[in-house]
Amino acid sequence: MLSTSRIVGWGVVGLGHVVVDALAPGIAASRGSRLVACAGRDPAKAREIGARIGAERTYRDHEELVRDPEVDVVYIATPNALHKDAVVAAARAGKHVLCEKPLALSVADAREMDQACREGNVILRVAFQIRLERMLQRAREIIASGQLGELRSVTFERTASLTQTGKWRQDPQQGGAIFDVATHLLDLVPWLTGLRYREVCAFSHPDRRDGKPDDTIAILARLGDDCHAVIRASREIPYGKNDLVVEGTLGMLATSAVRWVDEYWLQVKDASGVHEERFVPTPMYRREVEAMEGELRGIRSVLPNAADAIYMIEMADAIFESINTRRTVQVR
Repeated sequence: MLSTSRIVGWGVVGLGHVVVDALAPGIAASRGSRLVACAGRDPAKAREIGARIGAERTYRDHEELVRDPEVDVVYIATPNALHKDAVVAAARAGKHVLCEKPLALSVADAREMDQACREGNVILRVAFQIRLERMLQRAREIIASGQLGELRSVTFERTASLTQTGKWRQDPQQGGAIFDVATHLLDLVPWLTGLRYREVCAFSHPDRRDGKPDDTIAILARLGDDCHAVIRASREIPYGKNDLVVEGTLGMLATSAVRWVDEYWLQVKDASGVHEERFVPTPMYRREVEAMEGELRGIRSVLPNAADAIYMIEMADAIFESINTRRTVQVR
C-alpha cells in the first residue's frame, strides 16, 4: 500500500489512441500521478509517442518496462490477444495492473492472470471507465433506492466511431464489436441494476458463423428473476441514440446519450411527476487514474476486479454460443 504522499508512477504498454488521447492526459491532469515509462512494438515510434505524451523513459517491450523500479502500476492497452503476457509479467515484477477491457479472450487465461496477480500480491483492475460517469452513478443510486419498483426492462445502446484504428478490431478471434463496444454495456447493466444475467439470445452482423468479425450486435437477456434487457452495440452505424432506459413497476428512468454530447440529462417519471437532473460529462480517464491511485492507497473504487472481468468473458462466451447455435443460452 502506498502512502498518501507518494506520487504514483505509471508505465503504459501499448501506444494507441486510448493512451495518447485519453489515459496519458488523465495522468498529466492528476496531481497524484506521473508517467514514468511507456513501451510499444515499434521502438522508433514508441520514442516519438513517448516524447509527445510526456513519458520520462521509453522501453522496447513490457518485459523491460516492468523492471523499472519507479513504475508502481502498469496500464495495459495492447490488442486484446496480447493482454495476458503483459499482465503476468507485471504481476511477477510486483507491479499493480490496470488492464483494458476485456481482461482476456478466454476464462482460462483470465483466471491465470488473476492467479498471477494474487501470487504477486498486486492489485488487478479492469478499465471499464464508464462506471465512473457521474450520471450513471446517479442512475445506479436511483435504481438501488427502489424508486422505480421492481425492474422489468432495461434498454441500452452504444455506437462507436466509424474511424477507430487497429487491425485487431477486424479479427473475429479478438471479439469483434462484442469485446470492442458491447462489453461496456454488458458490464454496466448488472452494475447499474444489481441483477445478474440468467439467459441470453443474440444476433450479429456480419454473421460470426461466416468467420467474420461482428460490427453490430443485438442481445436479448433475462436478468434476475424476470427483468428483460435489450443491449445494442455497433461500430458501423454513424448515428445512434447511445442512451439508457430502465423501467420498473413504480417508475421509469431515461437518459440522454451517455457519450459524445456536451451535457447529459437524466429523467425519472413516477407517480409524483417527471424529475430531471443535468450533468457535465465526467472526465472519465482522469477519474480512472485517480481511482487507481486510491486503490494503491487502500481505497476501493468502482473499477471492476478479476471476478467481474471473468463474468463478462463468460457472458461473451454465452453470446457467441447463442449466435452460433441460434438458441437461447443459460448463464451461470
